[in-house]
Amino acid sequence: MRGVEYLTDRGLLSRQPNAVAQWLYKGEGLSKTAIGELLGSHDPFCLEVLEHFVLCHNFQNMFIVDALRAFLWSFRLPGESQKIDRIMERFAQQYVATNEGVFDNADTCFTIAYSCIMLNTLLHNPNVKDRPTFDRYQSMNKELLDAGSVSTAVLAQIFDSIRSREFQIPCDDAAVLDNIFLHPDREGWLYKQSSSQFISGPLSWKRRWFVLSDSCLYYFDQTTDKEPRGIIPLQNVGVRRVESASRPFMLEVSFYLYCLPVEFEVHDIFSLSEDGRIKACKTEQTGKMVEGRHTVYRICASNGDDLNAWLEAIAGAATHYPTRPRSAH
Repeated sequence: MRGVEYLTDRGLLSRQPNAVAQWLYKGEGLSKTAIGELLGSHDPFCLEVLEHFVLCHNFQNMFIVDALRAFLWSFRLPGESQKIDRIMERFAQQYVATNEGVFDNADTCFTIAYSCIMLNTLLHNPNVKDRPTFDRYQSMNKELLDAGSVSTAVLAQIFDSIRSREFQIPCDDAAVLDNIFLHPDREGWLYKQSSSQFISGPLSWKRRWFVLSDSCLYYFDQTTDKEPRGIIPLQNVGVRRVESASRPFMLEVSFYLYCLPVEFEVHDIFSLSEDGRIKACKTEQTGKMVEGRHTVYRICASNGDDLNAWLEAIAGAATHYPTRPRSAH
């Protein structure tokens, strides 16, 4: 954004969103990562630029995977899920508008496009050991299949296309993750409670290295790990201190009452979105990246000062946006 402001302030680039979008689309000598960050921003001007940037692409009569290949080559997807959502929502709207009858609505296209990106990762990421079969990919889209929103034949075509050729992702910033963590808002060791709500009895607490940066909370097994174990975007979430009890068991009748050893201080991160879920993801032991289904995360610090510092930092980093209305179709 600062680069755009520099050029517009000096009259080297028009301030009109369509002119900026055309400049980004041509992308001569520009960082694809920086383009993605600008397109994913919730700033009103950037949202207009995103609108025009998508219009620079012609998706007419293109298969969904081919359209995604062309689209994702023009920039690098940002790491934050809310930014990815904004970009992919606009892609889905434009694809449906220029390919009438392929999908019944933009929501279906959005879901399929997201599944394509996930499938590409599961099939081609070297850290993923358990490669998905077509049957497994179908199960990922079971709701759409059951609703008749997509056919098995289309899913098979998607699966075969991505399996035979992975998406070519522009990489002009090899150290993009390092840049995210270079100047974090806060970092340190915390204890995270296991996430299963179906476990009865004591829940385990695991020591994780937490990094707060750019309105996202990342956690690692070790400080030397290159990739996070989990990512918690702080979009439409709240954070508050929770009183702990002396018994080492969670009470099933209470939503926010947790039982911890008395030497721990605890706070939780909870969703403010309509569906109550936090948009997060984690890496399983197999290396598979999966979407989280949490409505609350429970985290504790070792002392009160550390707790208060994290509470203040997370509250300051949290962002609140209107949730995306779902289609009634």
